[in-house]
Amino acid sequence: MSPHHKSLGWQDISFETLTLCQRSAKLVMDWRNDPVTLSQSFHSQPKTWPDFFAEFSLQYFLDPTLPCLFAREGDQRVAFLRFARMTSPLEAGLKTCHVSINVAPDHRGRGVGTAVIKAMLSFLRRLSNIELVVAYVKPDNAPSLKMLENAGFMHLDSLEYKVPDTGESIPVRRLTTKLTTHARLPGSARSIGPGQPCFVIAEAGSNWRMGTPARDLKMARALIDVAAEAGADAVKFQTYRPETTYVCNAGESDYLCEAGIKESIASIFADLAMPYEMVAELAEYAHKQQILFMSSPFSRQDFQAVDPFVSLHKIASYEISHLRLLEEAAASGKPLVLSTGASSIEDISWAVNFFASKSQAQVCLMQCTARYPAPFDSLNLSAIPHLKAMFGVPVGLSDHSRHPLIAPVAAVALGADLIEKHYTLDNRLPGPDHAFALTPEELKQMVTAIRQAQEVGSDGHKVVLPEEEELFHYARRGLQAIRAIEPGERFLEGENFDILRPGKQQAGMHPRFIEKVSASHAARRIEVGSGIQEGDLSEN
Repeated sequence: MSPHHKSLGWQDISFETLTLCQRSAKLVMDWRNDPVTLSQSFHSQPKTWPDFFAEFSLQYFLDPTLPCLFAREGDQRVAFLRFARMTSPLEAGLKTCHVSINVAPDHRGRGVGTAVIKAMLSFLRRLSNIELVVAYVKPDNAPSLKMLENAGFMHLDSLEYKVPDTGESIPVRRLTTKLTTHARLPGSARSIGPGQPCFVIAEAGSNWRMGTPARDLKMARALIDVAAEAGADAVKFQTYRPETTYVCNAGESDYLCEAGIKESIASIFADLAMPYEMVAELAEYAHKQQILFMSSPFSRQDFQAVDPFVSLHKIASYEISHLRLLEEAAASGKPLVLSTGASSIEDISWAVNFFASKSQAQVCLMQCTARYPAPFDSLNLSAIPHLKAMFGVPVGLSDHSRHPLIAPVAAVALGADLIEKHYTLDNRLPGPDHAFALTPEELKQMVTAIRQAQEVGSDGHKVVLPEEEELFHYARRGLQAIRAIEPGERFLEGENFDILRPGKQQAGMHPRFIEKVSASHAARRIEVGSGIQEGDLSEN
């Protein structure tokens, strides 16, 4: 079998973001003008240069969160994809885009289209908040229909489609496919993922332990109160037993010894082990305080004690290789948050794929540095977009640095979908996690800063905002008359028109049309200050 005819899978496809250059535009135009492509397209007339380059420049880069793409097989460009956001034809509120694809003429008939679409769906899951993808196809375009069906699209309906730039109405078949980009919490309208409010987990950890059952319960309830008051989405504890966590002769932990805690790890875990019956009490109390309850299990027995009381599971960094614990999480059918501290990319890939092989539930990853406290230069926040791109799942930060704002806000700016942070009532309390944990006031400040950081980030679309409208019309430069221009008079830059801000006058054409204007004559009288419009141009 020759390389040209080898079987092609979606894993063989990579993507290149389109750039604004003439070479790329010329390639797209040539593919569009191919006779077979034109026969299947909604636009039956070939595009011409330089008009197409003007269209390309103005229309192909409007949404940076859904960029146009070249699909590549090795070093060859094999297809072009373009997206446009639209209203969902299914449930209201589903974030939806339309996709169109042009396969390179010399790569047809090899399964390229299906492979590209499958890879595209994986790409969209990773990099955008799209939940539904729609494609429109002419009823007689059998190759495209088959291509979409093979990639998992389902027929929705047939309708008359009005082509946006020509106004022509043509019959089409509409096909759709849903993407799973969010972790939806059972029994809740809340979900985790792109386009959703950042999910904040207040990590109480072992900071509930006060020495007696009565004092332990009182402190745990107080911690739940603090998390709810701060506006966190969830409060999380830990459920473990020393005998199912470490070997019996594990010895002392160096980092705890440095912090002045010189007991064996088995003794520490035995002292901080939460009674199983306490899990139910805290879950009930958290429900009353209207905050989600979570607790990280460390063994199969711990998981079974916790599972009835949570809608979202969390597995700690050092448990990422615990096959039996991952099996329990998969069998629960609930979303899983998986920390990645002290993990290689191979560890993470194995855990994600193992969980996915046994469950349809969503997994969320947490970038984490397994150091307590973690210095800023160890946080590696750039791993957040990397993990998102690689695994196509929601990704967050489990932050062990001491500062309440810097890492969480930076993580949100990098696209974090979740933030987890330890907190306490008082940093002076005894125990391994109090010293680096946030105080109640700091926790509240962190939640507020995270919400504000998401507002600042907005949705990534570069558009003229309502707040900018006044100055957009007042101060954005156009082609304006600098003296009265009579009918038939030739337009001369610097003599009767120039590139100026219009102020209260009508804005003229964009300066990119200056050559077109300079080659024309006035079709009417244009008053001083007025903007030159398309209808003002005459070739005579």
